[in-house]
Amino acid sequence: MLKHGDTCPVCGQGPIEEKVINKTFKYKGKECIIPDYHIFACDICDETLVSHESLEGSEKTLTDFRHRIDGLLTSGEILAIRKRLGKTQKVMAEMLDVGEKTFARYENGQVTQGRMMDSFLRALDVCPDLLEMIKAAKTETGFNKTSLNIEHLTWHGMAAGADINYIELQDDDKFAEEDDSNACATAA
Repeated sequence: MLKHGDTCPVCGQGPIEEKVINKTFKYKGKECIIPDYHIFACDICDETLVSHESLEGSEKTLTDFRHRIDGLLTSGEILAIRKRLGKTQKVMAEMLDVGEKTFARYENGQVTQGRMMDSFLRALDVCPDLLEMIKAAKTETGFNKTSLNIEHLTWHGMAAGADINYIELQDDDKFAEEDDSNACATAA
């Protein structure tokens, strides 16, 4: 753990000075500013090191920032969908054929879900019966966890009334109140 006045771990000569800055991150032409970002700078070698706390504290915000730009659900939106469905992380993970820890990481911003998973979560939000369809398909047809085709079920969900265009267009309004207030807004 670094602290102000420590010897620089890069050059081994200069003392490092802790500084608090507003750090700007850029992704696909958009910017996200993280306030109170702690760094340690060495005057001898001009190396800059980031504090462990700043890295951990900004991870979820930056992941959600990238998700917004890429058109994916944010961690808060995934959590909101699961809560609206009234399911635990364990049940969602089993139904979606992912590990429980993986699903938890979707919700805390440590892992990015794929586009198919993202579309399926959006479909579940407007057509919760898809979860029961998955359960029935696994039980009645003998599918095991690895052989269930989520793309097939997503298609049937669309046929049951879950219009993916509606989902994509409506997600900003639907999640506006439930989303993290500290997440970076995208600015050109």
